[in-house]
Amino acid sequence: MTIEKIRKDIHNNMGNVAVITHNEGRNKVLEYEGKVIEVYRNIFVIMDKGSKRSFSYYDVLTDTTKVSFKL
Repeated sequence: MTIEKIRKDIHNNMGNVAVITHNEGRNKVLEYEGKVIEVYRNIFVIMDKGSKRSFSYYDVLTDTTKVSFKL
């Protein structure tokens, strides 16, 4: 998988609900659920319970962040 494919997949699911699992290290894993509201060249933004959270495509590529979509 490439960054371009990841960017395209997230862009195609803009407005859909995403479940983000982010590995913070040292056994700390955080999970967010929200709509993809913005897509930029290096990052994408989700709205999670009234707050915005941004994630990079590189983190998705390296499996630090996992993204799945609810349709």
